[in-house]
Amino acid sequence: MSLTASRRCLDIAGRVAGGSSSLSRTWSASLAVQHRCYSSPAAAQKTKEKPAVHATAPPSTSRTSGKAKVPKVAADEQTEKERSTEDDLKAVETLHRMTEMNEVDVSSAPLELLDLHVPTWKSYKEGATILDHLRAIINTQRNWIFNARAMYRIAKAKSIPGVKVKSPWSFQLFRTQSTSSSAWLAPFRQAALEAYKQVNEAVAARDERSIKTLTGGQQQLAYMKLIRSQDPRYVNVWKYHGERSACKVVSIRALEAYYGAKAPRIGSRLAVQAVVRFNTLQSVETYSKKTGARVNETEPKPVVEYLVFQKRMWYDSPWVIRDRLYEGLESRFNLPG
Repeated sequence: MSLTASRRCLDIAGRVAGGSSSLSRTWSASLAVQHRCYSSPAAAQKTKEKPAVHATAPPSTSRTSGKAKVPKVAADEQTEKERSTEDDLKAVETLHRMTEMNEVDVSSAPLELLDLHVPTWKSYKEGATILDHLRAIINTQRNWIFNARAMYRIAKAKSIPGVKVKSPWSFQLFRTQSTSSSAWLAPFRQAALEAYKQVNEAVAARDERSIKTLTGGQQQLAYMKLIRSQDPRYVNVWKYHGERSACKVVSIRALEAYYGAKAPRIGSRLAVQAVVRFNTLQSVETYSKKTGARVNETEPKPVVEYLVFQKRMWYDSPWVIRDRLYEGLESRFNLPG
C-alpha cells in the first residue's frame, strides 16, 4: 500500500472515531492557554502566505429558469459526492484488512484529547457577565449528562475497572463524581491515586523509566522537562502527607477506538479518558548528593491538580497520565463518536 493510501486510511479512521474536528476544544482567551493548543509558527506563516482563490463566474442560465446551476453541473457534483463516499468506504475496508494482516496497528495511533471539562459554577473570565456565569453552569450540567453517557458505554462494554456490572442500567451511571467506596469508579480512583504518587516520586527521583511507563502525551514531555531541569548535585525526595479531600473523577469520556474487524481478545473496543481531581498535602526534601546531608525541606503545602488519565481498554496496561487541565478553561461540548 502506498504512503498516500495509508495516510488516507488513517484520516478515515480519525473521522470514524469522531475526528479532531468533533473533539476540538476552545479555551478562554483571558486565561493561560496550554502549550498543546498553540499552532506552529511555520503552519501559521504558510496559511498567511497562501494566495487567495478567486471564484469563477457562475454558469450562464436562462432568465426564466431561476436555477443557480445547470442540470449537468449539478449531476456532476452529485456523482462526485457518491464517488467520495465510495472511496471512504473502500478506505475503511482497507483499514480493517491492514489491521488483520498486522501491516499496521492503527488502533495504537495517538488519541485526541476528548471534550473533557472541569466543572465550575462561575465564569473565570475577566469582567464576566451574567451570561458568562450562566454558560459555565450550563456546561457543568452538560458535563454531568455526558459523564452518565460515557458510564453507560463503559458499563455496557463491561470495561469498568475492577467491577463486574450486572446491568448497565443503574443509578450508578449518575455517580461519576462520587467518592463512596460503593461507587463503580472506586477501584479506578484508588488506582489513579497510586499512579499519582508514583509519578511524583519518580519525578523527584529522576526516574525516567517510570515516567515513560506511567505517563504519555504532552504531560510526559512536561514531566521529563521537569526532571532534566533539576540540579544534578542534589537528590530530591517527594513526600506525601495525605489527602485534604478524596480524589474524584470530575469528567469522563469513552469512544470506540479499536478498528479491527474482529473484537479484541481482551477488554473492549473502547478508549477511556477521565479527569481526576487531586487535593493533597505535599512536601519535598533535598539532600546533597556528595555528602548525603539534608540541605532543604519544604513545609507541607496543599496542591490541587486536575490530571487526565487514559487507557485503551483492549490493552493489558496501566492507566497513564496524558494531560493536565485547569479550572476555568472553557470547553466546546461535542459528543464523541
